[in-house]
Amino acid sequence: MTRRRPTRVSDGGTDIDADDRSLDELVAALASTLRETEELPVAPAASVWLGEAHAVAEDLAGGDVDERVIHERVGHVHRLLTSAGDLDNDAAAGHVDDAVALATLILDRTDDEAGP
Repeated sequence: MTRRRPTRVSDGGTDIDADDRSLDELVAALASTLRETEELPVAPAASVWLGEAHAVAEDLAGGDVDERVIHERVGHVHRLLTSAGDLDNDAAAGHVDDAVALATLILDRTDDEAGP
């Protein structure tokens, strides 16, 4: 299945031209965007999903990681974020939407390299 690759995404409310960003910069932007949800009150059930997604993204942003590993872990982040359900906070939902767009872009960019 081929995903549509966005060329502009939002990084915590700031539009960025994703084509000009390296993979490491996109992973850092993903972690930063999820960091924005840390202090926001969200539904308790959603908090668990967001917390795990943020932890995985921060781990990826912290070091030199193979593209196959990035693809797998960002896929996990994407699944967590899309499973979080109603956050009960519009600001947090906006950051999560931005993070989902970044995760989709990273998945698209690493799809060719990940292989079977």
